[in-house]
Amino acid sequence: MVASLVPLIISLCIQKVLEYHKDTFCEKCGNKLACEEVGEPVMKETSNFSDYTLTVTRHWKCRYCGNVDTREGPENIFADKGEMLPAVYLKGIECSKCSGLSTVVEFKKPDIKEIGNKRTTRRYYKCTLCGYEDINESEETINRSTHVG
Repeated sequence: MVASLVPLIISLCIQKVLEYHKDTFCEKCGNKLACEEVGEPVMKETSNFSDYTLTVTRHWKCRYCGNVDTREGPENIFADKGEMLPAVYLKGIECSKCSGLSTVVEFKKPDIKEIGNKRTTRRYYKCTLCGYEDINESEETINRSTHVG
């Protein structure tokens, strides 16, 4: 069992090295291991009724020629639409604008984003009386431990 994991671990390490080599290669001057990431990555979230995407933009600067390259990628981030809550879970929720009781409905599938061991769920609510829309975001820690046996 353990012997079968060794090639997997080695291939994951090699993949990380190849990604690093690709990221540090300067397309303009052709130098290898020349670029370093500058600034903070910019995360762009796009959400509509049927799709939720998250794109990360990073900036890499060559220490030889000074070229700054902008690269977008999905990273290792899970981003998808979740399932709407059944109406029974929304009973008793009060509208924060008009104080109408039991008038809040979830009108759009929630956005789910997982980065590392943190899951963020963004839910979209609307009052059926006054039309006020509200967004609620919750975070939870995901336990990704796996048990062998």
